[in-house]
Amino acid sequence: MKTSKLLLALTLVIIVSMLTLIWFFPPNGDFRVDNPSWNGLSTLNSKDKLTVIDTFDNLPANPKGTALLLVPYEPFSDTELSQLKNYVSNGGTLAILDDYGYGNQVLSGVGLKMRFTGVPMLDPLYNYKDKWMPKTTDFSNASIVANVNSIVLNHASSLNNTSDATVVAYSSTFSFLDINGDGSWNNNEPNGPFPVIAYNPVGQGIVIAISDPSLMINGMLGLDDNLQFVNNVVSIQSSNPKIFVDQSHLPKEPLDEAKANIAAVYGAVASPVGTLSLIAVILVLSLNSMWRKGARIGDKH
Repeated sequence: MKTSKLLLALTLVIIVSMLTLIWFFPPNGDFRVDNPSWNGLSTLNSKDKLTVIDTFDNLPANPKGTALLLVPYEPFSDTELSQLKNYVSNGGTLAILDDYGYGNQVLSGVGLKMRFTGVPMLDPLYNYKDKWMPKTTDFSNASIVANVNSIVLNHASSLNNTSDATVVAYSSTFSFLDINGDGSWNNNEPNGPFPVIAYNPVGQGIVIAISDPSLMINGMLGLDDNLQFVNNVVSIQSSNPKIFVDQSHLPKEPLDEAKANIAAVYGAVASPVGTLSLIAVILVLSLNSMWRKGARIGDKH
């Protein structure tokens, strides 16, 4: 009996230790605000104080003075698209940072014609280290690119159907769209310049399409004027905006799912019903142990 109790206690210690380790281990998923690695947003969070949302229900009813950074790597429901359109129409700033995701679904949902091409844009001459990291230096005089002389992209795409939009940044004339994915320019592949950043007013708000979300990750934010550009984007309608980051449309890593499950269990236990249920279980187990001990003492007599 003592051995079984020892094994039970050891098992509980191991489980609690593992849950604690999982809970406090920093997330490692792309574009996660709490991720301190190269692919996270912890640097931007330390500079601009980001507010994470996992549902658009948490967007304010009056969104003026706020900005939403959206990396659309998972599809959207009709309800979510309607919520985003209401957010922008009522005065919010929506920055869609996409390369090969579901950005076009959002652009269509808010009633705009411009689109992400979803094709890799490479630049063998104007780049940082290699052709997959093109530099953009061709900007308009719009306030959204004020004090921005150069930004560095990473596995970027481009925009098209921008005739109704205000394009504020183009790639160089040496860039090209790698349609066949072989990493080299071919005769049937179009050359730049290509629009890479553009915006449109929608109602009282504004939608900004940026053809690369990687420019704001920890490993990229310090390059050239990337940080200045991101700050310009979120403050285009307000000098001191509240900045939201949607994480509900990012792919979930196993660690993210484990944290979510732990949070769900904790939430259930922390509720009044969950707390009472836990107390009841503990009482039943304790009383059962007492009854069994009492029965053994009675048997000896």
